[in-house]
Amino acid sequence: MSQVLPSAKSFGKDLGVVNIAATLPQTLAPAVGGAIVLTFGYTGLFPVGIILSILGAVCVWFIKAAR
Repeated sequence: MSQVLPSAKSFGKDLGVVNIAATLPQTLAPAVGGAIVLTFGYTGLFPVGIILSILGAVCVWFIKAAR
């Protein structure tokens, strides 16, 4: 992970941003999932999961390579 950071000067800040990017979804997912279950029921989780999986795949598709 540290090999693809953009700058050696801001190494610590960049690792902090990566840490927040990895941790924030884990803290928000239970609340968002609970809201989906309350609104649509448990069957509402599956279409939302499918849509988010497709969006994630599209975002990763544009990553060409790491240096």
